[in-house]
Amino acid sequence: MNAVCHPSPHQPAAGRCRQVARPAAVHLTKCLPTAIAFIVLIAAGAAHAQPVGIEMSPAVTWDPYNEVGTIPAARRLNASELKLARERAARMFEAIKVAPAFNRPAQCATLLTSNARKDAATVLNQGFIPYCSRPLDVRRGKDGALLPVLGGAHQLVYFETNRVPRGELFVDRATRGDFSRGEASAGGPIYFAAPRVFGELAGGTLYADLIVFTHDGRNALVPAPLGALLEIEIARLGKVAREIEQGFAGRLKELEASMTAAAVAERRAKRERSWSKETRDPVALAQRLDAAHRTDESDYTRQKANFSLDAPRDPSSTVWRPRLALEAAQAKFAALDAAGRKQPACARMESGFDSQSGVRYEVAGSVPQCVPMMQVRTDLLDPRRPVDEVQLMTVWFRQSECGARWTAPPGDAARDRCAFAVPLLREMDWAAARRALGWS
Repeated sequence: MNAVCHPSPHQPAAGRCRQVARPAAVHLTKCLPTAIAFIVLIAAGAAHAQPVGIEMSPAVTWDPYNEVGTIPAARRLNASELKLARERAARMFEAIKVAPAFNRPAQCATLLTSNARKDAATVLNQGFIPYCSRPLDVRRGKDGALLPVLGGAHQLVYFETNRVPRGELFVDRATRGDFSRGEASAGGPIYFAAPRVFGELAGGTLYADLIVFTHDGRNALVPAPLGALLEIEIARLGKVAREIEQGFAGRLKELEASMTAAAVAERRAKRERSWSKETRDPVALAQRLDAAHRTDESDYTRQKANFSLDAPRDPSSTVWRPRLALEAAQAKFAALDAAGRKQPACARMESGFDSQSGVRYEVAGSVPQCVPMMQVRTDLLDPRRPVDEVQLMTVWFRQSECGARWTAPPGDAARDRCAFAVPLLREMDWAAARRALGWS
């Protein structure tokens, strides 16, 4: 197993490395995101010196996970909320520990950590993190519960309640990741090609890199609107076209400057000084210089045609490729009325274009070989529901795509990033887990 740390699946990639304040001398470090699902923690002054072997922790390792110092909208749990969160963690531990992958580990020490906080929507958010850790990287706490060590090797699965999963987690390269549009940093939704579904688990939908459970049983994804995708595409292609045109204009200016009389004379004089050392015959030298000038003129004519904005309207033309795609998106958008812009969208590739300018968004079902576009539901969390009610739970494989490995036999546990996650999720008591969440 490898030693890395665990970014939250709901943080943007650029902001996952930071130190988070912890009470009672417990600290959590969130650092470099990787494709391997691991976490590192350190517990100061809480561990005993007894060695840890290949065994299961007898209890949950609790971490209140209060990020008040770094997330202003978050606040500490009150006494009743904290009591409920601890009870849920204990019940989830009972549901998980029935799995042989957890209670009879073959090569690691297993444990479960839990944390809880309130987010900006004032819903109780709680994480449950099962570990399969190298025994040397685990310590025993005063209460006997096992604690993972900072910098150790920890393979894990990340359960989280009442956190809406980021759209990027659904982007499935097998269903055309280049169809995705939107930026998390802009605060808007992420639109993506409909991801593969590998089955259902205890009422949850199994995708390549995560499982999504909703209390109401509804799908977490809904169709993306055509108008919004076209608006994003128009803005994107417009920027690309402007940048290319500006670059071409700059290059044309350089070309023109290189063929002024002064520039030609200076270049000829420089060549003459250099070549006269090897071509001593004045006539031969003049012929050589004339030939070089003709080559310069030919290169100038060719490059001027390549960088000209008057090049033929052809997708093979660097300058026209994004302009043609932009015109297509603008025409499609202009032809839609308000109702048409709300229609579900699909995406396809236009032949003759590259992957950056060949994407075309259409009305779903209107053309063949068009992949439906989706987005995460905006109403997954209802603020009118009780604060402590679990409305949603996700399980993230941390970029290991264990959903795609669901039916495959496990590989070498030291190298297979799904060797712990898949058996654990198959074997745990999901009826008990749902009851732990307050679900039937």
